[in-house]
Amino acid sequence: METIIVALDGPESERALPAAQELATQFMSRIVVVHVNQLVPGARGGRFAVHADEDARLARLHEIVAKLRADGFEADLELAATSLGHPASIIARKAKEHRAGAIVIATRGHNPVMGVLSSSVTQRLLHDAPCPVMVITPSTTRETFHAIRRQEPVAA
Repeated sequence: METIIVALDGPESERALPAAQELATQFMSRIVVVHVNQLVPGARGGRFAVHADEDARLARLHEIVAKLRADGFEADLELAATSLGHPASIIARKAKEHRAGAIVIATRGHNPVMGVLSSSVTQRLLHDAPCPVMVITPSTTRETFHAIRRQEPVAA
């Protein structure tokens, strides 16, 4: 598993980072942070970010990638914008481009019906992804991802 994709779109989504870091550590993988800026049509043909704090979100993503690198991870940031495409399709395409071994994403914890009605990125990604998807729930803790370290090598 050479590459782990971690999809981030705001503060709540950062819960996916510990899992991505643990996978990257275990498999000596690089981490590619993917962010999709959803745009809505505006006056005179312009397009505007769905999230009013998009500039702050981008600044935070750059901080996250810098911190990952400072912590010894090979990390990159991939940005995409769309007004027509679904973010899950873009994340899946990025995973395919990078030949990712896994995608890590945090869910907001909507119930299944609400997830379908709100066009949940996580639910759609489960169907579109070219690789396994690890979904981090609101109740998942950082301790969940501390892998058991073996003291002695396992015999083949």
